[in-house]
Amino acid sequence: MNKFITQKIGALAGFSDEILKILASFDADVSNVRLALQISKNAPLADKILDLAFCGLSKFSAEGLARQNFTAANGRCYLQSTEPVKSIGCHLQDAANDWLQNECTSSEQKGADLAGRSDSLKFNHSNDANGANCSDENFKFNLSQAASDTQQQNQHAAAKADCALGSSISAQAERAPGREQIQTQQQKQEQEWERAQEQGQEQGAAALKTLNLQQPFGNLQRAFELYGREQMRAFFLFAIFDEMLKPSLQAYRIDREKLTQVSLLRNLLMFSWIKSYPQIEQSILSSVILVEFGRVFIDEQVCAAGKAEEFYHAIKGSIFPQDFTDVEMKFCGTNRESVSHALFAHFGLEQIAQDELYSNAPDDVPFENKSRYAMLKIAKTAVNIYHHFDELSIDNALNLLVEFGFEQEAFLEAKGEISI
Repeated sequence: MNKFITQKIGALAGFSDEILKILASFDADVSNVRLALQISKNAPLADKILDLAFCGLSKFSAEGLARQNFTAANGRCYLQSTEPVKSIGCHLQDAANDWLQNECTSSEQKGADLAGRSDSLKFNHSNDANGANCSDENFKFNLSQAASDTQQQNQHAAAKADCALGSSISAQAERAPGREQIQTQQQKQEQEWERAQEQGQEQGAAALKTLNLQQPFGNLQRAFELYGREQMRAFFLFAIFDEMLKPSLQAYRIDREKLTQVSLLRNLLMFSWIKSYPQIEQSILSSVILVEFGRVFIDEQVCAAGKAEEFYHAIKGSIFPQDFTDVEMKFCGTNRESVSHALFAHFGLEQIAQDELYSNAPDDVPFENKSRYAMLKIAKTAVNIYHHFDELSIDNALNLLVEFGFEQEAFLEAKGEISI
């Protein structure tokens, strides 16, 4: 690691207490409901996670991917007939589109567009219910649920999401004569509030009391049901580092939006692929979505040296992960794997740091089980910043599957569940 990058990483502030508490909850025996509640208190962070979950799904996921994880959503949802199965992808995409449209409408009403909102997580929301001013170093906010802003629109979007999620709140209300949807939602809120009180979480219970189920808390619950805990942890960490580093790779000619798309695409490939390999820990989902953040510091050094144009012409033809490494080593004396290792170790994410370090060289792993690192390398080969599932990248990935002893059929099935 060179001095320039070491100093840049060393200057980064650690996670705030709030972020550390949420990370600890992911690792502890805390329910998904309480996790959703914790995250929803930070409205800007919740918005970014929901944007990844819903918009990422609508852009890249074939309906089979949604259906597979839907059936395993903690036993809370059940397929009622074959018709919902056929339409689940459509309903989820509609719900995602409505959710995004509502966010845009709300932002316009407040005099700021959605892009401006996503560029910074440091703005305030008021909460007249308790006046709690919760702030920290990475995310500054006031706890709020402005239920009146887009309530009717969000109810419409949530209803569509509920259609895709089987026996959900709106479906139950439809089937139960004399029971309105809002009554069902209020009852669920009261149950969660009482449970929080019993567990001694007075502050959490008070906050939950003010939440509207159709606002971030309810949407986060649905995302947990759809994706599962480890995938939501991956989205959470990506949102944190994306806001912290604001990656725009000028020397690579890859902007922030494109980098997000590449990261999501690779993550969703792994999300589907590891279903065929239950021995692989799902924590790999966080590692695979965070791969590209090491490039931020390489890009900064190249640009500072005035070599951005030369660097781009050298790296734009890269296909294999090693091709990128060779160019990065030539210009910076280090590569994204080493930089990513240092970055995530700095934040105490040791497993992710180790994954990134060996993701390009599984044979160098100093222990017997290399499958996890081989899967990371294959995913990086199939999807890189310049090639996404094209003929060449797929052929190279298939060759690596043979080399590391993986079934090609399972990989191709996973790839087939992603639409681009």
